[in-house]
Order: sequence, then structure tokens, then C-alpha cells
Amino acid sequence: MTRLNRLLWSTGLRRLVSVCALLSLAIGAVGAAAWLASPSPAALAARVETRLHGTTGQPVSVSAIPAILREAVVSTEDERFYRHHGIDVIGVIRALPYDVTHLSFAQGASTITEQVAKVLYLGGNDHSPWRKLEDAAVAWKLENRYSKAQILAAYLNGAYFGEHAYGIKAASERYFGIPPRRLDVGQASLLAGLIQAPSVYDPYRNPGLARARQAEVLRSLVRNGFLEVDRAASTLARPLRLCSGVIMQPVRGVDLAPGPAFVWWQLALGATIVLIGAAGLVATRLRAGRFLRGVLVLRLVLLAVMVIGAAVIVRSFRTA
Repeated sequence: MTRLNRLLWSTGLRRLVSVCALLSLAIGAVGAAAWLASPSPAALAARVETRLHGTTGQPVSVSAIPAILREAVVSTEDERFYRHHGIDVIGVIRALPYDVTHLSFAQGASTITEQVAKVLYLGGNDHSPWRKLEDAAVAWKLENRYSKAQILAAYLNGAYFGEHAYGIKAASERYFGIPPRRLDVGQASLLAGLIQAPSVYDPYRNPGLARARQAEVLRSLVRNGFLEVDRAASTLARPLRLCSGVIMQPVRGVDLAPGPAFVWWQLALGATIVLIGAAGLVATRLRAGRFLRGVLVLRLVLLAVMVIGAAVIVRSFRTA
């Protein structure tokens, strides 16, 4: 490497460090502002009561919610719920490639705690970057103040299950005519699947889609070690009676095994992207003199490419 190239590399590196430092300060300032602007996490139980006011829903204690339902919801909606502090960093990284390429927050990796923050403290609106930051801030505050059991109970008591059923008590009675504590594996897995899209998976209007979603929930339970494959398959293979008298037909032949730990093509794609970005960085170092004006911008772009590649690698793992 010539002396000029070494000088350019050193100058470019210092500029890159300065830019990263400024970005870190800016992100820190925005995060601090969101923390200060976000509401206090006080009165969680009262917020649930307010959410249910005017509906047929009534809150129940976490002890009245069967373990299989709690585990089904966690496995399906937020599998690292018991391991994060309100913000799932791994989930955010996994969602990054989709959100960047689609310029959206469609896969924003919201945790159960962030959903509680959005529904009970932020009026159900998180469709902007600022609201996403407020979600995260309130979620962090909630985790500092309440136990995981309290947060999960608030989530289930405040969730909408379709058919005008707000909260797990109303949902259990609406679909099966029984209190939540009496739900079995089949009933619990069906209800857990409704939360994501109640109208789409409505078992009265779309029984086929409801069963398909139930299969996803059962597969998540198997993947996370809460259910054996044979029991999950036998659950799906039995007819499921709704309290209206409607009988959902049994489903057989569905593979409920969790599958490989990662998706090969995504892993290979992510590794390729990282290698391309790294090779580009090496090339700018060797030929910096030819790209004097745009070398810093080019390096920032290549670093962004490597980050996206790393995110694709993380996303390739089914569980992380």
C-alpha cells in the first residue's frame, strides 16, 4: 500500500468513526426523548379495566389461565418473551431485511410487552417510527415494574379474539362456553391463533383457515418443547366442537415437526451478502485513490450491506 493510500485509509477511517459517533449520539438523543415523552406504566390493571369497559369482557388472574394457553401464546407471538426485557433485539434483527426492502414496519418484531404498551398506553397506534420508539420505551418501563406473569395476563385480558370477544374470558365463553381454566389443548391452541388476525381466522366464518392457524400454533408448541409431535397431531386430528354446535372437522396428514434449525438458502444468501460487502471494503482500501471523493459514502453503503447480510443470517435461524 502506498503512502497516499495509507493516508487516505487513515483519514477515511477517522471520518467513519466520527460519523458513527454522531449517529450514536443522535440515536441516543432520540431514544431519550422517546423515553421522556412516553407515558408512565402505572395502573396496569386499571388500564385493562378501561380497555374492557363497555364490552362483555372481564379480566381474570393469571392463575385462571391454563398453562397450555399461556405457552401457546408465547410460542406463537413472542417465543423469547421470558428471555428479553420488553425489546426483542434478535427479533428486530430478523425483521430488518424485510422492513428495509419494503420500507415499512410490517415485521417490526413487536413483543408481547410492546403490544401491551401499544394497546393499553398508546391508544393502539404505532404506525410511525416515533410511535415504535414509544412502544419500546413503555415496554422497558413495564418490564421494570411488573412481572412477566402480570404482563402476559394483561395481554390476554386485553386482546381481541374476534366475534366481539375482548379478553380471554369472553373468548373462551364465546367460542366454547366454558371458563378459561377448563380449556384443553385443542381449544387453547385455536384461541391462541386468533390473536394475530381474528377476522381472518374466525372459526365460524373461515374454519379451514382457523384450523391451519391452529396447526401453526401447535407446531410452535412442539418447536419450543411444550408439546410432543404425536400429541399435537392427535389434537389436530380430533373434531373440535364450538359452543354454537358447529363442529370443526379433524385435520390429518399435517407435518407438525419443527423442521431444521435454520433455512439453508437464507443462510447462504446472508453469508454471500456479507462476503460481498467485506470484499467491497477491502477493494476500497486497496484502491482508495481512485475513489477519493466517494470512498466514505461507498464504505458506509458497504457496511450497511454487511449489516443486512448479517440480519439475513440471523433470520435464517428458526429459533435464536
